[in-house]
Amino acid sequence: MDLVEQLRPLLAAEAAAEAYGAGVEPAELEQAVWLRLLERTRDSGPPPQPARWLRRAVRAEVRG
Repeated sequence: MDLVEQLRPLLAAEAAAEAYGAGVEPAELEQAVWLRLLERTRDSGPPPQPARWLRRAVRAEVRG
């Protein structure tokens, strides 16, 4: 299973949980986190703990 397939359900759940409280659409939050992952992977490879990285990335995006 590739990283995107592995993280898709978790990102959808995390984005849904965090988005409305921050006043953003879940889909926009998901897109921003996918972009962060793409940039991170390009620059230094995939995160060693993808689920942990994703949760932190969602919260970082929400905080702005």
